[in-house]
Amino acid sequence: MGFWGSVVDPISHVQMKIGTVALIIAPGPEPRLLESISDELEIATLEVALNSGSEDPLQAVYEVRAKRSSEDEDFGNYVEGLLSKPFMPDEVRQHGVQWFKSKNRIEQFQKAEGEARAVITDFAFKLFKSEPSRQEFVLASSAAEVRVRVFVLKKVPAQKLQAA
Repeated sequence: MGFWGSVVDPISHVQMKIGTVALIIAPGPEPRLLESISDELEIATLEVALNSGSEDPLQAVYEVRAKRSSEDEDFGNYVEGLLSKPFMPDEVRQHGVQWFKSKNRIEQFQKAEGEARAVITDFAFKLFKSEPSRQEFVLASSAAEVRVRVFVLKKVPAQKLQAA
């Protein structure tokens, strides 16, 4: 989760949001965008898979994503189970309700983050296509800065090419 952090600009003293978006590109005469990711753990997982020579580095990312989703769902079911017990102490019940409220806020943030990533991805991919030597660059505004990293895969499994 999360591609936004924040820093204070040393000149203007304005707090700026910073993040990273990684573009995963299928090789070929006409590059194709396979995926964009902004989660730091997913980006690190992709890098490890690429550096280890994985045949399908995106699969490692999908596995991390599925594991996190499963863990979140399991924990949500656990909290829901606690809340459904008739003689649960009020303190435990209040913590469970707060967790669900926090989960809802996180999901709203992730949706907004996904929308922002889509816009950034579209623009960054156009920049990459116009100058394929760009493997890393920064997009910046007065309030935000996004580091864009481009990963051109050496080989892409056929099913991923069809989906792209």
